[in-house]
Amino acid sequence: MNELEVVLVSENSRMARYHSDEPENPRQQPQEPQQTYQRRPALARWVAILVMLFTLSIGLKVTVFNANYTAGVVSRSDVGQKVVNQLNNELESLGVSGNPVTSGIVQPYLAQGVAQLYGETSTTTIDNTELTNAISTQAQTMGVTATAGMTTALVKEAKKVVQAAFSTSAMSQASAKIQKAKTLDFWLMIATVLLAIVTVIYAFSVHHVMASLGPGLAVGGLLTGVIGAVGYYLLPSLVPTSTATVTSMITTVGRSGIGVIIFAGVAEIVLGLLVMLGHRTFRTN
Repeated sequence: MNELEVVLVSENSRMARYHSDEPENPRQQPQEPQQTYQRRPALARWVAILVMLFTLSIGLKVTVFNANYTAGVVSRSDVGQKVVNQLNNELESLGVSGNPVTSGIVQPYLAQGVAQLYGETSTTTIDNTELTNAISTQAQTMGVTATAGMTTALVKEAKKVVQAAFSTSAMSQASAKIQKAKTLDFWLMIATVLLAIVTVIYAFSVHHVMASLGPGLAVGGLLTGVIGAVGYYLLPSLVPTSTATVTSMITTVGRSGIGVIIFAGVAEIVLGLLVMLGHRTFRTN
């Protein structure tokens, strides 16, 4: 055996020993399972229901069951116009014509009457400055001096007329039903808030907050709009039978509040779509 063969044999034996140290079937490293996105449509539907209930309860509380808001609507209704006309007639008997008293001026006085209708005790002192200025300006135009006694008499007449308008038997019957509806709306709002807190905690625990918020807002806003539209057109048939004046007032106030709720539902749809778009973009990136 020459030197070249010796070298080749030596290299072959070295390579054989090297490969003999390796395991014949090396174990494959287990791959970690990829985290896949899990949809939760039931959670999104539940959020939609909560959004609808929350919008309806809050919307009614800040509109229909709010004395100041309701007074603003009533001041433009038949009840408010009757009060305005009586006060202008009283002024005319005192020598000041031209109908200086407007719906906006009598609104604070009507707010106290609405508070009485809702079973609330109004502790707000009415600012008579606007009424006094209106009388003084109109009196100067006619060349008549507006005395303090004239203003005081008209303020007393405004309170008297409003109290008489909201103290009829028909108003008293409507007051009892309105107060029951207000109480029901309050407890619905409390229950919705508590359920919303529990839902938020659960959504955070499953890491599904934004994914449920977007569809929930969009669908909840749609449900709010649909229910609001149905209520808007069916409200006259849902109002308890009463006098034409009371029915007209309740219908006017109710439709005004429902209009605000429908607008809030449309805003929720737009906001929900924006949240869905943002979440989809973030998840894709």
